[in-house]
Amino acid sequence: MKILVTAAAGHQGKLLIPKLSAAGHRVRAARKSPGKEAELEALGAEEVVVGDLADVETYCQALDGCDAVYHIGPGGIAREKDSGLAMIEAARRCGTRHVVLSSVLYSNVDIIQHRYKRDIEEKLAESGLDWTVLKPTNFMMTEVHLYPVLKTGKFPEWRQTPPGWRENLIDVENLAEVAAKVLCEGERHYYANYDLCGPDRLTADETARILSRLLGREIPVVYWAPDDLSAFFGGDMTPTPDSKHQLDVFRSIARWYSEHEFVGNPNTLEWLLGRRGTSFEQWAHRTLKELGAI
Repeated sequence: MKILVTAAAGHQGKLLIPKLSAAGHRVRAARKSPGKEAELEALGAEEVVVGDLADVETYCQALDGCDAVYHIGPGGIAREKDSGLAMIEAARRCGTRHVVLSSVLYSNVDIIQHRYKRDIEEKLAESGLDWTVLKPTNFMMTEVHLYPVLKTGKFPEWRQTPPGWRENLIDVENLAEVAAKVLCEGERHYYANYDLCGPDRLTADETARILSRLLGREIPVVYWAPDDLSAFFGGDMTPTPDSKHQLDVFRSIARWYSEHEFVGNPNTLEWLLGRRGTSFEQWAHRTLKELGAI
């Protein structure tokens, strides 16, 4: 089977491509910008295409000859919805056997990025295509959950939440394993919406205590506004339309999270993996060891 993976050099794509290749599938990797072709080929991509997949004709060229597509919307990009709708039209034209959409847990809530994914899901359900929607919670991310701690000695909480409010996270390795399973098994997963959450629901204080235990020193929680976190990651550089939109998206997320918990149920992930999902402590221990921090 030949499979198109979009946003191929991102968090999911870099983990998914080797799994699909190891399972014997041919992978075409797609990116908006050139520059990582050799890296993606080393991961197992048979070919790499570059272009703006918000354009239907470009998406058709990328999808031509593929049996399935794993569509990852480029997070925080203003044309994310356009890209998803282009994918649906391209899949129709190309006769794609299976469309797997990487969406988000609770795509029905009032967050900019969630609204994009909700609209894409709606059109996908009306498309007549054979589809599966993966709906993961927020990712366990080195750049969000560990780099600020290692650099500042503090755990940044970017939501003004009441004490005790919790959040589920997911190890992207678990998500990539599920995506590979769904793509490889195909028809068994048609018309399924899978909520995907890791096993623990943690407050910011509980997360900081886990990191304190792993690092052997106290890691206090400190509040960072979305603009503070953006500045930490270089947001004080000359802004671009995409970077401005990303900050708007992040502010929208922080606003909703400051009014609501973001919690889900781990059962579906456990069923699809055949085991318990990775806990935050397991992920943090593994990743800190890889970074040489413990």
